[in-house]
Amino acid sequence: MELESDEEIETLYAKLKEKGTVRMELEDTFWGARYAKVEDPFGITWDLNFEKGQG
Repeated sequence: MELESDEEIETLYAKLKEKGTVRMELEDTFWGARYAKVEDPFGITWDLNFEKGQG
């Protein structure tokens, strides 16, 4: 899921990890984005990505 701001990725990450399982912590990446991977309580894995130069 491509997100539009740093605030948006932080908010969504926090909500998903409340009852889900973090597969990869939210962090800056070598490709210039903030990225995280979280599995929600229903077994759906979310790839969260925010390209830092866009917002």
